Amino acid sequence: LLGASRVAQQFLIPALRTQPHPSGQPGQGGARMIGVYSHSPHRGDAFAVHNRLVRAYENLDELLARNDVDAVYVSSQPRHQYALALAGLEAGKHVLCETPIALAHSEAASLERTARMHGLLFVPNYAYRGDAALARMAELVRDYAIGELLGGQIVNCAPLPPDLQTWRLRPDGGGVVLDRTIHDIDLVRWLFADEVDQVAALSSQRSLGGDVDDEVVVNLRLRRGGQLVQCHDSFVTPHRFSSVELYGSRGSLRVHHWWSRRRPSELLHIRNDEVEVIPVDGPDHYTATVRAFHLALQNPAKGTFRTGFLATANDGVRNLQAALAVLESARNGVSVRVE
Repeated sequence: LLGASRVAQQFLIPALRTQPHPSGQPGQGGARMIGVYSHSPHRGDAFAVHNRLVRAYENLDELLARNDVDAVYVSSQPRHQYALALAGLEAGKHVLCETPIALAHSEAASLERTARMHGLLFVPNYAYRGDAALARMAELVRDYAIGELLGGQIVNCAPLPPDLQTWRLRPDGGGVVLDRTIHDIDLVRWLFADEVDQVAALSSQRSLGGDVDDEVVVNLRLRRGGQLVQCHDSFVTPHRFSSVELYGSRGSLRVHHWWSRRRPSELLHIRNDEVEVIPVDGPDHYTATVRAFHLALQNPAKGTFRTGFLATANDGVRNLQAALAVLESARNGVSVRVE
């Protein structure tokens, strides 16, 4: 683990410890955690003790030099993620990296090139693709269940808890755009199987007193299909549940609570003012994503990897590029084309 983060402790480590062993034997985890590296040795030591890890490393090169380390998980502040992910790739390790993978398009592209050059798997952790309701939505879209896609809307509004009002509110943390809107962009690209062509954003810095936006409304226009998708992301708006809605020529699909940690997501099919609840079942999105990453490591095919619903290195580059365009649009008050 590269980074002693709250996300790693709450989601990644429990997900890793539930992975089935390749032999199929019950009660054995399919992955062994060697240790953790943190920029803060004190934090790293406390993290290792709390999470029952073998040890914490003060020297990153020492951890990456171990021959029994096949892959690393990068989860740190955004300003550190590029350097940590690059170090992992250059040491010959596969990488699962939290988002954003970098703060500049050139850095993200460098990670993609390095992974390709070394034949390594680099997966930006857009874990919500593994949510059971969103995964089922994607299947229905590909089966043409609601016909031709006409547009959509994504809502991700919830107050940022006080204990998270730290680096997320600094310029090198990216504010609400790099924390939340970037996930909207990934879902749009994934569900529509299209690229973002143009963005127009309005933002505000109303409540939290930081130097970054705490609320943003974005219109995305897609390249091939030309559909419009609106995204509303906020650190300050309460009492509004998260949702992903796709409008089709033969009906609409809506997922509720996709961002919520307190209740499972649910999928609705809407047609002619009638609403059908579509049953979904599956593990939480982190467990699903970690399992897919684990399986991808075991199943190389012709020099590439079977990643299933996992995001690719190129997804990481394109999502960041669109998110940076959103920041530019909000800052300058103009629409921005995404090259």
